[in-house]
Amino acid sequence: MANIEFNNENIEKCQCPCCSVQAVSKCAYEKLDKLQSISGSPNPEDVPGMYCVSGKTECDDFNPEGACQCPKCEVWKEYKLDEGEPAGYFCQNGKAK
Repeated sequence: MANIEFNNENIEKCQCPCCSVQAVSKCAYEKLDKLQSISGSPNPEDVPGMYCVSGKTECDDFNPEGACQCPKCEVWKEYKLDEGEPAGYFCQNGKAK
């Protein structure tokens, strides 16, 4: 599998902020608000998403019962993440390999 870059272009493609797993997460919304004020490239821990690259979330208020949006994501499609491990829910299961 190709190495996925943690960059602004991929952050913009990422569907994690739309995912019902983190939809009610106060932690994720705080990170989204903070992200708006960051100039330049953010650090992975500042982004509520891109878990396929950065690994498990630092937020502890996610809803694991929510439906994962990974198959709708352009990063998922571009890097063929359906062929790797884990097969989604990167926020809980770690980064894509």
